[in-house]
Amino acid sequence: MSTNKTMMFAFSVATSCTTTNDAEEEKDAKTSQSQQQLFRDHVVSKAETLIDLGSQSLAPLTPGQLLLHTMNRSMTLAQSQQLASLGRITHEKHFDTRKYDAKTEILVPGGLVLGLALSASSRDLHEVLHEEIVKASFVNNLPPDNVVGAITYVKRLESVPGDLESLLVKTIGVKNLDVKRDLEGMELPLHLFAGGDSREEAIMPKDIERICKKHCPVLSKKIVVMAERRIIRQATHKEVFLL
Repeated sequence: MSTNKTMMFAFSVATSCTTTNDAEEEKDAKTSQSQQQLFRDHVVSKAETLIDLGSQSLAPLTPGQLLLHTMNRSMTLAQSQQLASLGRITHEKHFDTRKYDAKTEILVPGGLVLGLALSASSRDLHEVLHEEIVKASFVNNLPPDNVVGAITYVKRLESVPGDLESLLVKTIGVKNLDVKRDLEGMELPLHLFAGGDSREEAIMPKDIERICKKHCPVLSKKIVVMAERRIIRQATHKEVFLL
């Protein structure tokens, strides 16, 4: 997984003399990837068993489809602080309400922002059996109690063994908008969803804001996270009745 996040809390670090073993780091990365692949393979191996249960996917998804999710989520200051503590996140910008204003300066940690956006999209993608975050970009800050909605674009359908489907999707988390009501019928810039497939085409946060200001001002300063992910779920089937 790759993550694009601006360092908001700059601090000085003393010169380090520590050396790293590139070979060991590469080995650890391959081991982690292998473990993830093992779980994915386990899910795929159960495809035949899932057939007997019937497809639990609520709606078919096709490449080029754009979903304006109706679900919205928010996180209170207390919830943000509790979950940040569990994750051992210690920066004062997430906790110190004496030094920072709780409504405008205290921030929800990036991992929780991503969780809010993905949970807002979960109903329309039901039911996800396996999910891999390919890359994520955190664009604008999210204070507590701000409502987060989501938009998902289906980039492509990938083959997978069994009665399953693998979809590459991009989910965009948007704050303080009713996505379905405010964006329905509006033309949205395709490059915001379909671009950035290669490192050379990667969309930086400043590029996202430039695209929004030019083509869709209503999204300017509203996008909090963009996540590209690969999901595996049961394929949808239409029943055919012969008379």
